[in-house]
Amino acid sequence: MDKFRYYLPTTIYFGKNEFERIKKAASATGKNALIVIGQGSVKKLGYLKKLEDFLSKEGIKFDVFEGIEPNPRSKTINKAGEQARNIKADMIIALGGGSVMDASKGIAIVAKTGHDIWDYCSTGDRKTKKITEALPIICIPTLAATGSEVDGAAVISNHETKQKAVIHNSIIIPKYAIIDPMLTITVPRDYLVDGAVDIICHCFETYLSSTKMVSVPDQITLGITRSVKNAIENILQDPEDIEQREILSWASSIAMMGIFSGRSGGWPIHEIEHAISGIYDISHGLGLAVLMPAVLEFNTPHNEQKIKRLIGYLMHENTNHYTNIKDAITDFKTWLKDIGAIRDLKKYGMDKINKEAVADMAIDIYGHGNGYIYGVVPMYKNDIIEILEKAIG
Repeated sequence: MDKFRYYLPTTIYFGKNEFERIKKAASATGKNALIVIGQGSVKKLGYLKKLEDFLSKEGIKFDVFEGIEPNPRSKTINKAGEQARNIKADMIIALGGGSVMDASKGIAIVAKTGHDIWDYCSTGDRKTKKITEALPIICIPTLAATGSEVDGAAVISNHETKQKAVIHNSIIIPKYAIIDPMLTITVPRDYLVDGAVDIICHCFETYLSSTKMVSVPDQITLGITRSVKNAIENILQDPEDIEQREILSWASSIAMMGIFSGRSGGWPIHEIEHAISGIYDISHGLGLAVLMPAVLEFNTPHNEQKIKRLIGYLMHENTNHYTNIKDAITDFKTWLKDIGAIRDLKKYGMDKINKEAVADMAIDIYGHGNGYIYGVVPMYKNDIIEILEKAIG
């Protein structure tokens, strides 16, 4: 195993009807909260009112910032950070999906420092500000997907430059995570599927970042991917199946806790997708689903055995199921289509993507001046364009 440092200061309350635990978490954190939400769904569903009632019973003051976009924008985060400063908030409470939680991490920094959040976003070899302080964050996820409730990373978009970049620091690891699968019941089908794909892709990225067999994290990865596959299939058949939603929600968190540590390598699927959604503002999960089979095909000469093992366990709970790598990737792609993860690309404008611009953006943001992004091997501009050709046509 490669060396690693593991740190998870998040207190997690997990399970059905654990939403009420926010009273204890918020009371232990501060007295004046900025609640951050997306574009209104949690308000329509009554989740925001329920949260407000919980806080009021504890005598906690609060204000609400509404309007976080699906790919949260730096300008919106700066605006919310200013609001948090104006009300003298001493904590940020995120109620929503990954975008809301990621934005809340940025808001927590801006509220404390007053600086533009984009100054902290890593883009290539550009010098960035060091994150030294942030307000404490409490996350209440309403979608199983990013695992942002338990990690110190956030993905932020700059709408003006069409860039999508990452901030990462242990200071923005949430203090509390209230994970109540009951809050995910109302998630639209496409979001539900996209979230499951994101979880699986987190597993794929770490597992395939190394050619080594690393027993403990590898076995956990295999189990998580298989559990997510079974859970999403069951939920699509029965949206009220809370047990399966519990599995999906916990898998989402586990996939980003750092439990897969011990393998070093890049996250090329995410890096290329960030370039696509940074420019074209599409769903993150859809972008990942489209890219995954093509990236697996690219990596076949470099990591064939691990790809076959991973897809074999995912699809058949048998790491030795496939002898032919093409069959494995084809079956996986077919499954993604069957669950609705790969959808009509024309509807989202993905058929018109400028592949060269996407490749340049990915290398500019994540290449650190090297002229390539890194997976298990370097991926140069022509490699990324080839991947996009296979993924999108």
